[in-house]
Amino acid sequence: MLRSRLIQLTRIVEGSRKSSLICQNVHLPKTNNFTEFARTYSSSSQVFTQVPDVFERIKQVSNPSIVKKVNAVYVFDVEGEGKWHVDLTSGSGQIGQGAPANNPDVTVVVNKEIFLKMFNRELKPATAFMSGKLKLSGDLSKALALESVMKASRDDFQ
Repeated sequence: MLRSRLIQLTRIVEGSRKSSLICQNVHLPKTNNFTEFARTYSSSSQVFTQVPDVFERIKQVSNPSIVKKVNAVYVFDVEGEGKWHVDLTSGSGQIGQGAPANNPDVTVVVNKEIFLKMFNRELKPATAFMSGKLKLSGDLSKALALESVMKASRDDFQ
């Protein structure tokens, strides 16, 4: 509900040429970026500035329950940062730099800026994919499973 309201407000403000908008007693400055506004409603206040920090966070939230739900191997080729793997096929998962021991089910090619925006909840992965900022190869259903499970695990992890 809140997310859909924020999206609606974003569209209103982006279409407006006025200096500000007052809607239901909420003052929103004219901007194309609601990151600061939206993040106040996020359960996690952590902002990622480096790629290794994201994978460290994934290590922290990985557990046998997530591995059982996902059962896939992912390779993230972050331009300028190298390849990282997330192997969620056994135990609590294996996360690290370089190629995985098993063949990947999904390979994601993305630049550092877009990668960090996605994990900071500033850009939806589906939007990045549809706009060509993110390239996927492999099993798309496994890619979608990773997005939903990681979102849930980020929300649960405090």
